[in-house]
Amino acid sequence: MLRYIEIKYQLSRIISTLSPQDPLPSRGVLCRTLDTTHATLQKAIDELVREGVLETRVGSGTFVAGRKNEPETIRSVGVILPNNEADSYTEMLRGLSNYTDRHNANLILCFSQGDSEKQNRHLSRLLASRVSGLIIVPAYCMDLARDYVLVNRLTQHNVPTVFCFRGIDGPMQMPTVCYNNFYGGYLATKHLIRMGYRHIAYIAQYMLRTSLDRYQGYVAAMTESGLSVDSSTVVSRVTEDDRPLAYTDALHLLRENPQIDAIFCHADLLMPGVYQAIRDCGRRVSDDVGVIGFDDIESFVRLTPPATSLGGMDYEIGQEAARQLWRLIHQEKDGLPVYVMQPHIIERESCLGPRPSCPDGQIRKGT
Repeated sequence: MLRYIEIKYQLSRIISTLSPQDPLPSRGVLCRTLDTTHATLQKAIDELVREGVLETRVGSGTFVAGRKNEPETIRSVGVILPNNEADSYTEMLRGLSNYTDRHNANLILCFSQGDSEKQNRHLSRLLASRVSGLIIVPAYCMDLARDYVLVNRLTQHNVPTVFCFRGIDGPMQMPTVCYNNFYGGYLATKHLIRMGYRHIAYIAQYMLRTSLDRYQGYVAAMTESGLSVDSSTVVSRVTEDDRPLAYTDALHLLRENPQIDAIFCHADLLMPGVYQAIRDCGRRVSDDVGVIGFDDIESFVRLTPPATSLGGMDYEIGQEAARQLWRLIHQEKDGLPVYVMQPHIIERESCLGPRPSCPDGQIRKGT
């Protein structure tokens, strides 16, 4: 028998003596009790988490899964997402659903298509349905007054609410579970620098909180590396025309600033337009201009060459959002206003480092 399976069996016996939501003893105590290593113990715990026997809480530890002193009622949780196409939302929903399934709750899904008015209509119907709580990925909105109206409505109805991926600007009244966007912007830019790029541009669809945090991370990485940030190579709001998103702005950037050798896209949905602009300038993705995105959306990263992106914690964001919503529903105190997940780089082939043209004029990979 593999050692970790034996440890898993022994752990199961310990868990059987505990009640739902009881904390698991510390890793150190368990290692001594079971006479095993941290690595073997962690492998057994990870498998029990995947099986729904245990659950982990960011910054708190590992607990026995299940309901504790909950009434046997079926709750409904309203979920408002911009769309059902992005992989990040699919993974978030998977994490959310796995948690709510264990707590006897149904999900009611609504899609705003990024339209704040449609989001408001969905909210009205969910409130009229008397849902137990709400999880919302807010639509991008350039009118801060609309964000205020959204928060005010939720506050007036006193319905437990958690925001995901991005919060609402203004006084923090409701918990938000999101990526560490400053760190993500820093990490993406440092990766480009490490690969040999030096003249790095930044493109955002809008300069709202998420993209602003990623921009500040970009600036921090550039400054730390002794590289200058030129305002002419920063796009804070892309042109919306009949071209692919960000194409017009990327084309202008590359023609006006031929020294640019890399572009950090604040979101993956900008990458197809950036790829096309690079090629229309007679240049090659990765070899001449490196590209990195954020969100790791499959339909965008499956470009040619495959796109490097950041993300990887969408499932955990869904789990944590559900956990915080349950905390609010049961009026548990001492929650944090923001729960951040650390993104990591998913390396592919869009920023392998600058390479000179082939002597014979052949085109390298990346065209």
